[in-house]
Amino acid sequence: MGKLNEPVAAESPCEGCRDSSVESAGGNFAEGPTKANTVKAVRRGSLTDSAAHDADKDSYVEPPRRNAIYRFTEWLIPYGGVVSNCFSLGSVTLGGGIISMPSSFAMSGIIMSVIYLVVIMTVTVYTMTLLGYAMKATGCKTFEDLALVLFGRGWDYFVGFVLWLSCFGTAVAYISAVGSLITPILENAPGTPAYLKTTAGNRCITSLIWLVFMVPVIIPKRINSIRYVSAVGVTMVLYFVLTIIIHSSTNGMKKGMRDDMKYFTTGNQAVYGLSIFIFSFLCQAVTGSVYFEGRPKPSIKQLTIASAISMSVCMVLYILAGVFGYFDFAGKTQDSILYNFDPVHQPYMMVAYIGMLIKLCAAFAMNMIPCRNFTYHCLKWDLDTVPYWKHVIAVLLTAVVTLICGLFIPSINTALGLVGSLCGGFISFLFPAYFWMYCGNWSLKTVGIWHWLGTYFLVVAGVIAIVFGTISTVYFSFFV
Repeated sequence: MGKLNEPVAAESPCEGCRDSSVESAGGNFAEGPTKANTVKAVRRGSLTDSAAHDADKDSYVEPPRRNAIYRFTEWLIPYGGVVSNCFSLGSVTLGGGIISMPSSFAMSGIIMSVIYLVVIMTVTVYTMTLLGYAMKATGCKTFEDLALVLFGRGWDYFVGFVLWLSCFGTAVAYISAVGSLITPILENAPGTPAYLKTTAGNRCITSLIWLVFMVPVIIPKRINSIRYVSAVGVTMVLYFVLTIIIHSSTNGMKKGMRDDMKYFTTGNQAVYGLSIFIFSFLCQAVTGSVYFEGRPKPSIKQLTIASAISMSVCMVLYILAGVFGYFDFAGKTQDSILYNFDPVHQPYMMVAYIGMLIKLCAAFAMNMIPCRNFTYHCLKWDLDTVPYWKHVIAVLLTAVVTLICGLFIPSINTALGLVGSLCGGFISFLFPAYFWMYCGNWSLKTVGIWHWLGTYFLVVAGVIAIVFGTISTVYFSFFV
């Protein structure tokens, strides 16, 4: 990778602090580039240093314990612990991908989809660990800061733009998901006006949901803590997967494998499904938050454990949703499985739909915050000092553009596929590999053959995902 300018030197604040169980596998690479002149690269306008993760402060002050409920929740989900980090990673990972999983299994085939998910889950845990090494070596908390310190000035804007595009595309997909969620309700509810059953009526209701439930959440400058919301969101997804299993077990699963179902597929169709699988594990942007919030101190071992647990659970949920959803509807599986159910006449499905609506609204807000922060970074605005009227205008303009795109894209799989291939290729593969390689003291001799091969595998896989994944997504979305 070429450099726009000379890298900015950084000094690790964690020199001498080693995580023996995990770091021993990486040799001495974590020493990183250290010089006398330390550059503080962390900026308030950084994309991944969002308001949702303001707890990334160097000094942590335990909040006052006010009542029994507070003490119980602190005990159940302790701040900075493995459980808290697992919920945070799970909440970021689980979202729009779960509702597109059955159609992705239909595109790639059942066995091939399971293989994809296992490989991508493993790669995700590995890249989270590599990012932890890079952040410990440099002291950087965000992707942009890593790019500035390791690649040089200018690269932080490129990396920030890729992350902004990823969050923006994900927010667009969530708008589209809301439309797919209300469609079966409007079509099956008795007494629904004819207009609301049309595409224009659906867009009208989607816009109202956006205005009433999504916009108010993105107006405040800061959201102090998300670990409780994360736990609720993950619970909603768990219930939704359970309803898919129940519905399939009492309906389509009884019919077994049908003629229009496949174990494997080939060509562009299989690659298109891969793009959505990559999107479904896209969570690397919050690595800094998870790592530096670790208690009693930042730990790569704890980061790896939390990543492995959360990604394994997500993989199992994806496989269950994909297999049972695909067997339920076979060739009639829609891009969003929400189209396939009838929540009006199945009360347990209606509960799942309401839960997914809450999850989508919360996830939309969490993706809009990084978009806002990168905009502020480019405009040289400070979140604390910018006038509130400017803040409101900035977030509303971004939200309106997101709404328009979400209302008019062909399907949710188009947004998910483009984000997964174009942005996921960079965020999930290329960036973690290059960040670690550029930390210094990286060679076959220092990191070992397996890390050396693993890093170059990420580079090759990232290029394949970007090129072939993007082409396949565009081809199937607009030309088939």
